[in-house]
Amino acid sequence: MSLLNLLVEFAVSLFDASILVYFISRFNGSSLSPKTNKFIIPTVAIIFGFSIINDLFLSGFNLLGTFIFLALYIMYALFVSNGRYIKAIISACIFEVVFVLLSSLLYLIISSVIQDYSELMQGENGIFRYTYVIIHKILLFVILKIILLIFRNDGTIEIKQGIIAFIFSCATVVGLGATMYVASVTYSSRIQLQTVILTVVLTFSNVALYFLIYQMQKYQKSKYELKLLQEKIAFEEARHNDAAAIWSNIRKVQHDMKQHITVISGFIEDNKIESCKEYLDKLLPSAGNIGNLICSENKALDYLINSKLAPLKDTKVVISGSIGDLSDIKEFDLVCLMGNILDNAIEALDRLKNSKEKRIELLFIRQNSNRIIICKNTVDSSVLKINKELKTTKKSKDAHGFGTKIIAKIVSNYHGMVDYFEDFNMFGVQVILPEGIKDK
Repeated sequence: MSLLNLLVEFAVSLFDASILVYFISRFNGSSLSPKTNKFIIPTVAIIFGFSIINDLFLSGFNLLGTFIFLALYIMYALFVSNGRYIKAIISACIFEVVFVLLSSLLYLIISSVIQDYSELMQGENGIFRYTYVIIHKILLFVILKIILLIFRNDGTIEIKQGIIAFIFSCATVVGLGATMYVASVTYSSRIQLQTVILTVVLTFSNVALYFLIYQMQKYQKSKYELKLLQEKIAFEEARHNDAAAIWSNIRKVQHDMKQHITVISGFIEDNKIESCKEYLDKLLPSAGNIGNLICSENKALDYLINSKLAPLKDTKVVISGSIGDLSDIKEFDLVCLMGNILDNAIEALDRLKNSKEKRIELLFIRQNSNRIIICKNTVDSSVLKINKELKTTKKSKDAHGFGTKIIAKIVSNYHGMVDYFEDFNMFGVQVILPEGIKDK
């Protein structure tokens, strides 16, 4: 075997091992970073090594090699399955089936078009084999990308870019096939050189296109996430201002309370009960604008809870307990955390259909060095049974469903824990924040 053929075999085996790891990891939602996913490098090395051994001692299609490859694929899939073992095994089987069927079908098609193709593949001049391998790898990559697009349902993937890449890849495959056919019909050194040049140009053009599309998608995803973050900040800022206005109204009423009490005391001393009642009737509407009042040592928390609970109608709100000092938590994180917790509860109440009573319970507990926040809201039926992962049920999934992720991220930053539970007709979330641990 010449040095060039040996290098090609090494490159093909390394590509197959890498594309396997890429597909199974993406299919199962696992990390593609070797720092996070410690199984990537060993898996690539093992599959690469067995590929070389298989090519040397078990050349061609053989059942033994196929089953060993499948076993290795399944092992890696199980390691990165995150507990979803059935899905992991399916992903490994999909890769093996696509790989084997594509190899067989491609070889069958080319053999039917080019005479004596089997003999050309065995020749010392490897242009036919190299071209076949390139066509196979391009089609393999395209098919696996389509499978990922269908099963993962990535909302950030641009469909137009995917279609362009698919068409260009198909055109590349057709061009390589035509080049191979011309080289088989007109066998000369000049044609061979032109075939090599055209094959290299088409291959690198295809690789360059996918790299360009990847960079564009990466940029668009960053731009999209930045836009969502800006909208979220603007939304929270607007509601913070609303909360500040409500609190200003509360302070205004508190400031005037001394004068009101003086007037009421005067009516009582003069035994003018009716006048006292009339004065109270006039006074109560302005006091009623306060809404469900919470007053603690943390003004940001007060503003937020008051602004969200004040507008609620036909809803029983219960707030109890004391959470104590929260100065170790950044004000922005605290607002985002409590804002998303209350948003989820309020939105759940808006979707109620069968429940007779709308109810929100907000409980603050201090237990040893832990601060515990529990928020419960009424539900019609079990949420965790039908939506265990708490994915958004809204039509626009790209613009929604970040609430639980934001809660989990903030709690994780403070080394805390978050848990979702159900209690009779109530759905709840419990957040535990250890005391004195700064943000990561």
